[in-house]
Amino acid sequence: MVNKGVPSRDAAAIPLWDGAYDATRLGGQANLWGDPPVPHAEKAARLFARHGASVVLDLPCGDGRNLPPLAAGAPVLLAGDTSANAMAIAERVAAGAGVRDRVVFVRTDAFDTGLLPDSVDGIFSWDLLGHLTDPGAALREFHRVLRPGGAIVANMWTMNDCQVSDPNIREVAPKEYIDHFDFYCRFYDRSDLDELLESVGMITESVETASWWEPPHAGYREYEHEHESLIFTIRKAVA
Repeated sequence: MVNKGVPSRDAAAIPLWDGAYDATRLGGQANLWGDPPVPHAEKAARLFARHGASVVLDLPCGDGRNLPPLAAGAPVLLAGDTSANAMAIAERVAAGAGVRDRVVFVRTDAFDTGLLPDSVDGIFSWDLLGHLTDPGAALREFHRVLRPGGAIVANMWTMNDCQVSDPNIREVAPKEYIDHFDFYCRFYDRSDLDELLESVGMITESVETASWWEPPHAGYREYEHEHESLIFTIRKAVA
């Protein structure tokens, strides 16, 4: 499912991502990103559970590395992605972690999820918004489907993220890059994030800067590397 309103570069990235998750490109590795979930997934799950979430959306779910910790956040976990290849891997990950019966896979995109308004209690969106040329449109869609009182937990890479120093990435504008797979990458400082959220009428409940190390990824940053992101939470107001 791809919304006709998706910006052209963002639309062009959809088949590229599906190709990145193709088994023939993974070189025998079980998934693209490696097994460890991002450190904030468990923290987000605790936040969702603390507020009594019934349905949480992980978008994009990618190859499923964050599904096991997120499954503790609500009885139902929607795993959304544009890539059929990614979701096939994610389904195996969920089954291996013993959470498959709590996960519903939905092929969808962030600009038009196809979900009803006010239909999910929490949204976890990791390493997506920085790839989008129009992240505001995705945030508006997230806000539309989020129930009043629900929370969005997402991240934006900072200029201290390892991707900036990757030898195969090229700068096309200040804080904007194209990597060697032709993926768009935008990096943010706090004022950039505040400006983006102000443009869509949103205010953060919390923002923190965090860094962590990740293992090599097959065919994509094949070395141990350190990420840094602004991790933020937005809560939808209760009328």
